[in-house]
Amino acid sequence: MARTSPGLLGKRRTLVLDSEALSKAARGDREVRAMIRKAPNRQMRVVTSSLTTLEAWDPRAGVRQETWAWFLASVDIVHTDDEVIQTARSLLKAAGLHGHKYAIDAVLASIAVVASRRGDLVNVLTSDLDDMKRLLGDHRIRIEAV
Repeated sequence: MARTSPGLLGKRRTLVLDSEALSKAARGDREVRAMIRKAPNRQMRVVTSSLTTLEAWDPRAGVRQETWAWFLASVDIVHTDDEVIQTARSLLKAAGLHGHKYAIDAVLASIAVVASRRGDLVNVLTSDLDDMKRLLGDHRIRIEAV
């Protein structure tokens, strides 16, 4: 029988996907798709930002619109409300970065921070480890390479 650490009881888990993670899953990457497929069994919510879905969409990748839509139906799309934008702005400022280049990454990092503030255990799956580490600073969020 599997044991659960007492510190994890009652904690919701959230997996945040960046554009590369989304793209890989939509193109059929087995590892990323397996993580997403197993998420409900692990009581894990899979999320991304609405802006990240736009960043990840590449009609040249050969993914049919129907496949893309089906895949996105398995992911919670978080929209950029005031809390997300204000948090993103704070993360950019703390990291010394500018929104022109890092806006979408900052929004994604902000979604991770907001989930963490609500008590979730958060993992960010990203191809941009350095930027995400700068944005998330000392927040207690796990960052994994895709």
